[in-house]
Amino acid sequence: MKQKHYVRGRALRSRLLRKQAWKQKWRKKGECFGGGGATVTTKESCFLNEQFDHWAAQCPRPASEEDTDAVGPEPLVPSPQPVPEVPSLDPTVLPLYSLGPSGQLAETPAEVFQALEQLGHQAFRPGQERAVMRILSGISTLLVLPTGAGKSLCYQLPALLYSRRSPCLTLVVSPLLSLMDDQVSGLPPCLKAACIHSGMTRKQRESVLQKIRAAQVHVLMLTPEALVGAGGLPPAAQLPPVAFACIDEAHCLSQWSHNFRPCYLRVCKVLRERMGVHCFLGLTATATRRTASDVAQHLAVAEEPDLHGPAPVPTNLHLSVSMDRDTDQALLTLLQGKRFQNLDSIIIYCNRREDTERIAALLRTCLHAAWVPGSGGRAPKTTAEAYHAGMCSRERRRVQRAFMQGQLRVVVATVAFGMGLDRPDVRAVLHLGLPPSFESYVQAVGRAGRDGQPAHCHLFLQPQGEDLRELRRHVHADSTDFLAVKRLVQRVFPACTCTCTRPPSEQEGAVGGERPVPKYPPQEAEQLSHQAAPGPRRVCMGHERALPIQLTVQALDMPEEGEEPGVSHRGVEGLSPRPLSPALPPAIETLLCYLELHPHHWLELLATTYTHCRLNCPGGPAQLQALAHRCPPLAVCLAQQLPEDPGQGSSSVEFDMVKLVDSMGWELASVRRALCQLQWDHEPRTGVRRGTGVLVEFSELAFHLRSPGDLTAEEKDQICDFLYGRVQARERQALARLRRTFQAFHSVAFPSCGPCLEQQDEERSTRLKDLLGRYFEEEEGQEPGGMEDAQGPEPGQARLQDWEDQVRCDIRQFLSLRPEEKFSSRAVARIFHGIGSPCYPAQVYGQDRRFWRKYLHLSFHALVGLATEELLQVAR
Repeated sequence: MKQKHYVRGRALRSRLLRKQAWKQKWRKKGECFGGGGATVTTKESCFLNEQFDHWAAQCPRPASEEDTDAVGPEPLVPSPQPVPEVPSLDPTVLPLYSLGPSGQLAETPAEVFQALEQLGHQAFRPGQERAVMRILSGISTLLVLPTGAGKSLCYQLPALLYSRRSPCLTLVVSPLLSLMDDQVSGLPPCLKAACIHSGMTRKQRESVLQKIRAAQVHVLMLTPEALVGAGGLPPAAQLPPVAFACIDEAHCLSQWSHNFRPCYLRVCKVLRERMGVHCFLGLTATATRRTASDVAQHLAVAEEPDLHGPAPVPTNLHLSVSMDRDTDQALLTLLQGKRFQNLDSIIIYCNRREDTERIAALLRTCLHAAWVPGSGGRAPKTTAEAYHAGMCSRERRRVQRAFMQGQLRVVVATVAFGMGLDRPDVRAVLHLGLPPSFESYVQAVGRAGRDGQPAHCHLFLQPQGEDLRELRRHVHADSTDFLAVKRLVQRVFPACTCTCTRPPSEQEGAVGGERPVPKYPPQEAEQLSHQAAPGPRRVCMGHERALPIQLTVQALDMPEEGEEPGVSHRGVEGLSPRPLSPALPPAIETLLCYLELHPHHWLELLATTYTHCRLNCPGGPAQLQALAHRCPPLAVCLAQQLPEDPGQGSSSVEFDMVKLVDSMGWELASVRRALCQLQWDHEPRTGVRRGTGVLVEFSELAFHLRSPGDLTAEEKDQICDFLYGRVQARERQALARLRRTFQAFHSVAFPSCGPCLEQQDEERSTRLKDLLGRYFEEEEGQEPGGMEDAQGPEPGQARLQDWEDQVRCDIRQFLSLRPEEKFSSRAVARIFHGIGSPCYPAQVYGQDRRFWRKYLHLSFHALVGLATEELLQVAR
């Protein structure tokens, strides 16, 4: 028995006792191995630079910038010497194997199979060997394989072989931030991996970069936001050469994908220009022919049908669909039937977060005593738990760990669950509601039966199309109107004062082989990003501009991501937060990316920044003037504000950082560092820093870009036509995808789940698999319009003629109740469909149930047309 100790007075218990033991342990390690005994841990010191006159929060070294310990002022204007370095040909990683005389791949050598065995595999699966040999030969590749078919091996094996020959790095861009740490720890021991994402601290990021520079990392995983944004990776000259880059979830590159992400549009451009990457590997489990073709153009992949195959449903999965009026009761009946009663591991997907909590509580209440252990003989401790992105990370990890260890039988989740799930014996996947696309459905059901044993998948459809209406509502929420697009163009391309007139040659637009910007009809909008056309020669070289996010969102009335809780517009809910802001507006970001990647290169997107600066001097105007003598940015700011405000009695100044930088031709990062250094001063004799009391604050997060200011009115109109054509094309494509998905599932659905209780219907399951296979195999053209045609309304919608008089009456009543508001026709239609926006939030307008979501069963565009007619009538 341990001897008890008694002390008088105050004793250390619990947390304090553990902390004391932790300190003693590290003190002993420092005495034995060195490096742990001489550190100063007084409360008055800063842990960033170990100074004793300030806290870490007021440290002069900014958290997002490099060290500023160099004595002397830093040049604000970049000198010609440090031009952005492009990786030279010397450190370029050459392919391991060369192509044959006619361009064919070499035979797979023995060392590839040896490396395959070292990674724990005995043989290649279909599609893996050819993809691996193409990457080892330096050929960009797009690989489409079903979920669980071994896509990760296709970058692990080449990364291992490249690292054996010479020190190099393999980049893996993945959107699954919450799973990145698990993916790193799950790699084989022979591959050293690290990750960089927005959830890391500055010290953690520096530690990873130090390992990369020392060639101690073979595979680097990072999110697209970390790659494209500021502070992600240092210049390529400071890193080992990149062998190749792997783009996971590559379908996000395509604007026609079901899970499009704006930041992915710039990934390939950044990798080519900043990192010198020439070989790409795109991995995805869900891509149609059209999506694969679009992704292949981004990756510069030669079209090869064997690599762009479909994503079939495995043969061991048994699919079924039913339309039940009471979905909750039908779910209980199905789980108590013979087909699902003895299944050990089940995933139930819902479209909304609150539904996951409700269904999980229902299953715990009604099915805890009804189920018996399955064929494995295990008895899970818990019947059902909810899982969604609104839960804390610790709770999500607890639920996922319990499910992986067999202690949890049912997980009721949103689409946030299952990404990267490595459990082969999932026996059933159920959907409570229509999935947003075939791709989402195939990806979800592909998580069942990975061990090759039979697995069951069932989908509950709403008989009146209520789930289809909800999904269609989110499509309209992501879209915008022409007026908002025009306001954005006016903010992005304001007229500049650097030139007063344009040369006659540019006004004519036909000199020197140049041509004016063409018109862009909506049906051709999807082809413009890949057409190479020289833009008109400009007098204005471009200006740096800042679009404050909150002000822009309010002015354009474009909903931010996360406006509608519980449903992710992109499908991956809450897995990859932004590095600078929890919610950047995806609609605005997408439009800006379109303009940057346009063949005419209308603008250049820079890292998102804080544009407003406020400087306060406690010493009054005298101290402010003294600081201006040693800080050129502050002096210029005071000089620019002199005509309006002499500032004789003011001790503070506020200004726009981006405007100041653009007017003087300085670098934004250098100006920010110079302003931050005003908070500190050096002792003349000792050189020790001391605080000056000056407060420098940065606020107002904004998009940062560079755009010309000499565009004509015709060019701006053509840009508006181009952007609005893209918006309309994406909306039509999304609506057509929803309609086709609903019709396919509806064609094989039972009226109720009764026929699915005992055994599956093989005939309907085979029909549904054939429909899915044809969807992924066919060459998609432009989808038919997603709006209603002359034959009748869309599925789940009523005829407008039956409701037109009542709708017009409600529109007039709604406008009369709020005469002070300036509604647009789209804003009225949004309210009638229950779509919140920044100018018309759901918290305010959702309280009036006379109008909110009243006409969700009618066509959105028909409501826009009626609202336009009534607004014009009121204006008269």
